[in-house]
This record gives sequence, C-alpha cells and structure tokens, in this order.
Amino acid sequence: MPLPWSLAAGAAAFYLALVGAGRKHPVKVLPALCLAISAWPVSPLASAGLVFCALGDGLLLDKERRFLHGLAAFLAGHLFLVGALVRSPPSLAVPALAGLAAVLLLVIGLVLRVLWSRLHGVLRAAVPVYALVLAAMVMAAATHSAMALTGAVIFVVSDAVLALNHFARRLPAAEMVVMTTYYTAILAITAALLA
Repeated sequence: MPLPWSLAAGAAAFYLALVGAGRKHPVKVLPALCLAISAWPVSPLASAGLVFCALGDGLLLDKERRFLHGLAAFLAGHLFLVGALVRSPPSLAVPALAGLAAVLLLVIGLVLRVLWSRLHGVLRAAVPVYALVLAAMVMAAATHSAMALTGAVIFVVSDAVLALNHFARRLPAAEMVVMTTYYTAILAITAALLA
C-alpha cells in the first residue's frame, strides 16, 4: 500500500476511534489530504477536490459556527470532483443515467422536505444548491465507473445523515456513521480514479 494510502487509512482509523470516544481532533482532515497527494499525479482536479473536502472537514469541526463555510468548501470540492470523474462515453447507458437522476432528485426532495422548516436565511438557498452539486458529482461518477459511483452514493448517505442530524433531530451515533461513510466514499472515489 503506498504511503499516502497508509497514512489516510491510519488517520481515518485514529479519528474514528476519537469519534467513538466522543472527541474531535484536527487529524480529521488528514485522510482527505493524504488521498489528495495520492491523486495528484493522475488527476489534479480530483486532488483539488479532496483538498477542499479536507478544508470542509476542518471547518466542520465547529459545525455550530462554521457549517455554511464547511458546506461551501465541500461544494467546491464536489465541483472539482465532477470535472475529474465525468467521462464520455459514460460507463452507464443513458436510460440508466436518467433513472439514477430521477432517484437522486427524489432523495434530494425527500431530505429537503424534512429539513425545509429548519433551514433559515442563506441556508434556504445554500443547502438545495449544495444538494444539486452533490447530485451532479454522483452523475459524473456514474459516467466513470462502478467504484466511483459506489463512492459517490456513499457520500450522499454520509451527507444525508449529517444534514438530518444537524437540522432535524439528533440521531444515535450520527458522527460515527457520517465519518465512516465519508471516509469510505473518498477512498472509493480516489481508488476509482487511480484504477
């Protein structure tokens, strides 16, 4: 296993252990940064996307005060990942892509319906825009490979749990679910890009 991957896996395991103990730590940013280093030679766009994800990780250490900033960093990260992942011709047939888009829009609609009354001010625009950019990243991943699509779908699960926990109601073990799925997602997406 190359050094950046080993460091990413070790840092992720360490941070998940801290989450299990109810603690937070800046080491949270290391997995995405290590994967960014690993992705750089193959895809500078993916590397930039992962750097923005790491920035989002750092900002979300203080979700109460920095949520919007973290959301913006992840939005930028997803835009870079769209550029890194999109392929022509796509790995899925057009009808399958259309079906995936319909499912994504349905999921976004359902989550936004639950969150809407709890979103105020700029979040009423920012959260739906972020959700659409996240959906674009999933669609781009679907054009790339099954591994990329798997990672992107897992990213949606991570973000949905984060949003529901942050805005709707506290979910048991939410931080562990969010971080486990998030780390799995970025590992899968990076592995797909390096394959």
